[in-house]
Amino acid sequence: MRVAFAAGEDLLNMVGDELSPRASMLRRQRRARVIVLARAALPTWDGSLQELIAELRKEAGLSEGAFRTLFAEGRDLLRAVDHELIEECAQRVRSAATGFVPEQHPGEAPEHALSVALARAHPLDWSSLTIRLRERQLAASTGVRSEDVMESERAFLPALLDAFELLLSRIDREFEWQPALAVRVVILTYERSFESWILAGGNESSFSESSYVRNTLPALLLGVSRQRQQA
Repeated sequence: MRVAFAAGEDLLNMVGDELSPRASMLRRQRRARVIVLARAALPTWDGSLQELIAELRKEAGLSEGAFRTLFAEGRDLLRAVDHELIEECAQRVRSAATGFVPEQHPGEAPEHALSVALARAHPLDWSSLTIRLRERQLAASTGVRSEDVMESERAFLPALLDAFELLLSRIDREFEWQPALAVRVVILTYERSFESWILAGGNESSFSESSYVRNTLPALLLGVSRQRQQA
């Protein structure tokens, strides 16, 4: 059975860009499977990137050649996992925005109520935070320059830009800062504050009660934005 499976992998590698729809679907499924396995392993992984890849290949039942058709280099795998996390974060920001009704918070500053709603949507959780930390460590261990790591993260900002534009629109505001910079500032400060909250013994589910969410985040949302211009 294993021989037949390996033969199928070799055939998949040989056809290259001329994949049939079924082969393309199989490739997407295998790629998604490896990403899921990587997300499960990364929070507690203490080995090298190459050791991680070897473990993932074993769990997924892939030869080295088949794995390389999915992720040409180890850094490509880390980028794919990071892409999944950013998309997930964007979806949670959009969920916070669409579920926010200003009229349900009478007597409360809109930016404060929105910040609490955002935190309760958990745009970043402890699992995603530790994965992103391990990604940076593994990327650095391969000799990738810090500029390359930052460029990889910047490549995924468009998904967050739309989500944060929607979020700000819920309190009738729009970006005043350059949008990509504004989102990076909000996400990075959120990430660092969430990490500090957890390491200090705070409960993940109660982060919405933190000083960052109650004071700093509302000020940030106002600071990077302005009242929306009327058409």
